[in-house]
Amino acid sequence: MDTPDDSYDEIMAQAGNDGKFQRRYNLLFNFGAICFASMSYMSIILALNKPPHNCFVPGMEQYNITDANLWKNLTLPRETDNRGQLGYSKCQMYNITEQHLQRHYSEWSFASSDIIDCAYGYEYDRTYYDRTPITEYDWICDKGFRETNIFIYNRLGELFGTVIFGHLGDTLGRRPVFYLSILIITVGRLVSMFTAAYYVVFCIAAVVGSLTAHSIFQAPLIIAMEISKSERRGHISMMQCIGWTTGLCILPMVFWATKDWFWALLIVTMPIVLFMFIPSYTIESPRWLATRGNYREAMVQFRKIATINGIRELAFDERVLEKRLANHRTDKVYGLASLFNGWRMAKNTMLVILCWTVCSVTYFTLVLLSSRMDGNPFLNFMYQGLIEVPAAFAGQRAADRFGRRATNAMALCCATAVCLVLVLIVRDPANEMAATVLTTFVKFCISITFFGVNLQSIEIYPTCLRQTGMAVGTIAATIFGIVGPYVVHLGTEYDVRYPFLVMGLSSAVGILAALFLPETLHQSLPNTIEEAQKFGKNQRFWSLPKAPQVTREADSNTDKRHDGSDAKPEESIRLTVPVEGEEAVGRK
Repeated sequence: MDTPDDSYDEIMAQAGNDGKFQRRYNLLFNFGAICFASMSYMSIILALNKPPHNCFVPGMEQYNITDANLWKNLTLPRETDNRGQLGYSKCQMYNITEQHLQRHYSEWSFASSDIIDCAYGYEYDRTYYDRTPITEYDWICDKGFRETNIFIYNRLGELFGTVIFGHLGDTLGRRPVFYLSILIITVGRLVSMFTAAYYVVFCIAAVVGSLTAHSIFQAPLIIAMEISKSERRGHISMMQCIGWTTGLCILPMVFWATKDWFWALLIVTMPIVLFMFIPSYTIESPRWLATRGNYREAMVQFRKIATINGIRELAFDERVLEKRLANHRTDKVYGLASLFNGWRMAKNTMLVILCWTVCSVTYFTLVLLSSRMDGNPFLNFMYQGLIEVPAAFAGQRAADRFGRRATNAMALCCATAVCLVLVLIVRDPANEMAATVLTTFVKFCISITFFGVNLQSIEIYPTCLRQTGMAVGTIAATIFGIVGPYVVHLGTEYDVRYPFLVMGLSSAVGILAALFLPETLHQSLPNTIEEAQKFGKNQRFWSLPKAPQVTREADSNTDKRHDGSDAKPEESIRLTVPVEGEEAVGRK
């Protein structure tokens, strides 16, 4: 392990690791930018919402019928819906011939052989939507899989983009990847707005807009983590969660206000571009620059941070950085393969992948379900988004008090139990309110787990692989998350219990993965692959993390400053971090 003089954290503390710069950076990028990024990312879900619909059957006016339900009863067959309830067919009608029209409608009778597919188009419930691609181009019934397939293509785009931009974040840098992410998601959404009439082009644009769906969140979060003290990691992650949730709550209100997918998409997509033009705060991570041996640029970033933090002169320069951080340099990184370098890193990576998969499948299944449940789709979406605010606070408090491991495992236990209850009650319309409340509680639990897993993904990987490590979890989650839209399709078209059964079983598997990940609370971020290979080696399984002990002692010896000048004897702080299975290590 590094000696105290070689510690990046010590250098970062001299430039200010918890000052104005960090607070403003988090407010701008991990709250503001993420708020608009979440709206751009999730807007496609509300834009492709499928309103209630039936076949359009002309002739009401001919018989002076004003009651729409009476006309439906005459012209539409009945079928069982996904709750087992009898209702009007969505895609079929009775074949009304000239012989029927010559008689009064009270004399009409139809056999099963008279049922045909919709012959005159469709009627949509426009209570909440005036226009969507589905209502404009009839992506229902025989074209009903178009909506589901677009979600699948989006997931494939996320998969492809996460592989590319996750690796670029560790090779090209966090800042350029953030810029590229903003440009790509904006272009993808804008092109899709004008191409809904051309299904193939629309799909391609949707895929392009999803390429940077993960890197746009990862880049500012990792930069913030790498320029802040370890005690603030939970708070930083919570800030991003609140930014994400704020966007999720504003998004349905924009759609509800406009009732038009085109203008709603335009309103929620364009503001993210503004965050490319804040030069004082769009920095590159000096920690990453140091691992690449670019000490001159790292020094520039340190000075930016120090200036805003009110520190006029730093006690180190480029040459001092090179001398003190030489053993942090990593010239060769082999992308995803490096995450499996050694048994411990490979095990941690597999467990992270499993946790990400469980969280992602459950989370996005709930998001898709929220806008497709009975009632106001915008309020349902907002309620499930709003519950993430207390989840972020609860996740941060629990993760910083009991550790990431215990927090994740308990949240998944609760989600599993509630999903099993939902399987038993969700088909009964009388339990609609209870089902909505319990579904929202599952979202609360999964949001806590997402918070903890995201934090662990940052803390167990070395600086040279940090964004790649986060990416590999989302890659696997995206691969398995492809089944999510189909699970929702089964729930909305066949049996409403299926999604909750799948979510409950996957959450049960996630409990085991969460328990066997190493605890990262109160641990320093590893800088090199060698440090990451030892991470968690001596931790006991049944133990809660202990807070560092801070003691003060008089230093009677005259120290030498790093710039060569004499330093006066002064009181120093010794930080003792208890490590399970090892002697406590004193760090001055």
